[in-house]
Amino acid sequence: MTAKKVQVTSIQLTPQTRDRLYRLKFRRTYDEFLRELCELYEKTQAD
Repeated sequence: MTAKKVQVTSIQLTPQTRDRLYRLKFRRTYDEFLRELCELYEKTQAD
């Protein structure tokens, strides 16, 4: 069985922003947290 390779990118953050994100994301991955954040933003823009 071949494992599916996930493509990822990197983003540049200041240490202060990274630390704030870390405190907000709880036990999710950064990817899950940022997807949720994007969905919430898109939802508020649609209203």
